Amino acid sequence: MPVILTQAAATWGDAGAAGLAIAAALVLAWVASRVMHSAELRLAAREGIGALDPAGKTRLRLVRRLMFAVIIGAGVFAALLQFDSFDKLAGAALASSAVLGAIAGLAARQSLANVIAGVTLALTQPIRVGDLVEIGDVRGRVEDLTLTFTWLLTADGRAVALPNELLMTLPLRNETLRDQALTPSACVWIAPDADSDAALAVLRAIEGVATASVDEVVAGGVRLRLAGARIPAADRLAAEESLRERALTALRSAGVRAPSAG
Repeated sequence: MPVILTQAAATWGDAGAAGLAIAAALVLAWVASRVMHSAELRLAAREGIGALDPAGKTRLRLVRRLMFAVIIGAGVFAALLQFDSFDKLAGAALASSAVLGAIAGLAARQSLANVIAGVTLALTQPIRVGDLVEIGDVRGRVEDLTLTFTWLLTADGRAVALPNELLMTLPLRNETLRDQALTPSACVWIAPDADSDAALAVLRAIEGVATASVDEVVAGGVRLRLAGARIPAADRLAAEESLRERALTALRSAGVRAPSAG
């Protein structure tokens, strides 16, 4: 009986120490994250030389998230070290490290690839927080760059999450980084039997529209593309949204039918 009580007490002691290690790691990670977040806000509020540029903001956010993940991981490892059985498990793991490494690598390949790609993106800076980018067929403003996903805000207000690994393989165009001015464009659809010439004349008559043309013809309708005058890259989303809204309003007023919902 005394042996059982001794073993139980030791077990509860190990569990308590492990819980304390995890709790300390959580508190430390939260404090570190809050401190770096406050520093980011203070730098972003500055003007002039001390202001936080998009490149600095992107790197600072990545460092904050990496620090959080490392502290939590260290806390979990410290908690596991409190158990004697973990030593035996670690010895067995080292003995079969090649097999375990292969299994873990296959299971976590996608997640690890996204993390590595996120670190690479933050260091090389092909895109930055706040940039207007086009990745594949998705276009929008970079809202956030995390360890695994890049978040874009599109012109119609949708939040799109792209895996970081995808950004390393898809064509990527950063309109803010190099292009000082660009031509905004928008597309609208009309019914397949609508008069496309009349529709193009309506679009060309809109103030601020430079060109209008037939972009695509399919069974369900005709897609028309219109473009405006060159503007700063940062104003592209608002300009394209305005073009699209004015084009739809003008076509409705002229009686040009849109494709049926069916």
